[in-house]
Amino acid sequence: MSWKLKKSGKRREIIKEFFFIVAVFIIAVLLLLFYVWERATAMQLTLILNKTEEKLEDIQDRIDKIRLEYLELTSVTRIERIAKEELKMRYPTSKEMKYFILREHSQGSDP
Repeated sequence: MSWKLKKSGKRREIIKEFFFIVAVFIIAVLLLLFYVWERATAMQLTLILNKTEEKLEDIQDRIDKIRLEYLELTSVTRIERIAKEELKMRYPTSKEMKYFILREHSQGSDP
């Protein structure tokens, strides 16, 4: 009878070791799968970030071009040239200038 107990005890020990090894293997596979998933996700996010940075640079370039165009369109030299050449405007002579004296009115007084 003691021989059967020893044999069944060894058997249980072997089964425990087997399940332990299988559990360690499964955990290792799960950790490896998690690592691969994490790296793939990191790569995808890196690609998205690079595309977003490229779009940002493109938008910033467009903003710079628009600012330059605004400055060119609103320059005093350009406005004077358009006024003289296209609209045939000129500065008034001293005889054409009229001056007005503006007085401050206090409230309740007649103009």
